[in-house]
Amino acid sequence: MSDKEQLQIDDQKQMIQGIRIFSPSLYKKVRFVVQNNHLEGWNPTEKEINDLVHSKPDLSEDYYEIFGVNK
Repeated sequence: MSDKEQLQIDDQKQMIQGIRIFSPSLYKKVRFVVQNNHLEGWNPTEKEINDLVHSKPDLSEDYYEIFGVNK
């Protein structure tokens, strides 16, 4: 397995792919999601982990599309 395919997790520092997650609760949740998706073939980048931890995506468009709700 190459370095690109390896998942870098440091439980002592609460870091995933070099991104520090200060909240123990959030760290555990993100770690669970990342590890499970990595098993399915996802190789997350540092940016993707950062976006996962720090962004708040607007999913309303997806909600409307999935459930057929008109705005």
